[in-house]
Order: sequence, then structure tokens, then C-alpha cells
Amino acid sequence: MKWLYVFVAIFLTVSAEEQTCSTDIVGNCNGVIDQIANCNANFSGFSSGIQHLQAYSNEQLLKSYDYLLLAANFGTFVKNRPGFEKQFRGLSDTAWERSINLIKHITKRGGQHDFYIRHTATVATPQKRVLELNEISALAYALDTEKALATEAHSLHERYSHANHKSHYDAEVAHYLEEKFIEDQVSTIRKLSGYTNDLRKLLDESVDGSLSLFMFDEYLQKQ
Repeated sequence: MKWLYVFVAIFLTVSAEEQTCSTDIVGNCNGVIDQIANCNANFSGFSSGIQHLQAYSNEQLLKSYDYLLLAANFGTFVKNRPGFEKQFRGLSDTAWERSINLIKHITKRGGQHDFYIRHTATVATPQKRVLELNEISALAYALDTEKALATEAHSLHERYSHANHKSHYDAEVAHYLEEKFIEDQVSTIRKLSGYTNDLRKLLDESVDGSLSLFMFDEYLQKQ
């Protein structure tokens, strides 16, 4: 039976070595090196959730365009709400920057980005995507969107921060999500919730809603 244990031990050792860059190089040193699959920057639990990271980056990209459409809607001569235009253009720029930075981080960690991957349930997308919204509805849409994106960031962080699941755990990705997404999202949600409630109160208490909207837009321009 001893020879059987020795055989199993050797088999396991070889199998483990096959997952390294050194094994790829040594195995191809006598011929053309056409396959060195393990000579990359991928390590720890990064690859276990790469599709989730790709989908999240794509969702940020889509929301960037949604916010840009809202900004353009409020920037027309008909609406003429430069304060609202400024706020939604800022949200669009932030979502775009987050998406591009996450794509760069995916490639930095040895992955490739796939622009076709989506969540099974698209984050914070209404049944009918109509982005010609009035002021209060646009703020509500932005608040719901940012909450959904923040919740998804928390789910990603939970996936990568579980030390009990070694195949998923990756401290670097968890730290990246905290630093680049989660901290800022808290401030954004607080700001949008304040804007939404303030505007609702102004419209409820005002006899002339148009004046309240004009003054609130003036306030947003200064923020």
C-alpha cells in the first residue's frame, strides 16, 4: 500500500505545480512557448468574482449615460434648469470615472473586461426607461439608482471579504471597493436624499411651485 500513497502524493504535487508560471515555462522550454496561462497578474480570489465586477462596471457605464440624458433634458431652453443640469452632469461624470477605473483595475489584476456581461436583474432600471422627468422625479430616480448601485457594491465587498471562503477572499479588491465606491456612495446618497426631501417640502408649502423650483435650481448651481 505504501507505493499507492507515494503515487498519490506525487500526483497531487504535480497537479499543484501545474498551476504555476514556473511549470508553464519549464514545460515549454524545449519548444515554442505558446501557452503560459499562469504567467499573469491573477492571484488570490480575484477571478472568482470577475464576472460580477465586469457587470458592475458596465452598469456604472449605463447609468452614466442615463444621467447625461437627464442633464441634457434640464439643459434645454424649454426646461432651463442649469442647477439640475450641473448636478446630473456631475453624477454622469462620476459614474463614468468609476466604470473606467474599475475596468483598469480588472486588467491590472490580470483579467480582461467583457462589455456584454450584465446583471440578471438590471440595477435600478425601471420597467420603461423614460428619462424626460420633472425635477422631483429626476432626483428620486437618481436617489434610487445610487442606493441600488451602493447595495451592489456592498454585495461585491461581502463576496471578496469572506475569509472563510478562501476561493473568494481577496483583501485588495475589498479595500479597492471601500476606497473607490462605498465611501463616496454614502455621501452621494445623503446629498440626494436631502435634495429630494427639501424640494418636496418646498413644493408642498409653496403657492407658486415655479418660483420654488427656480430658487432651488439657483441653490443647486452654487453647490
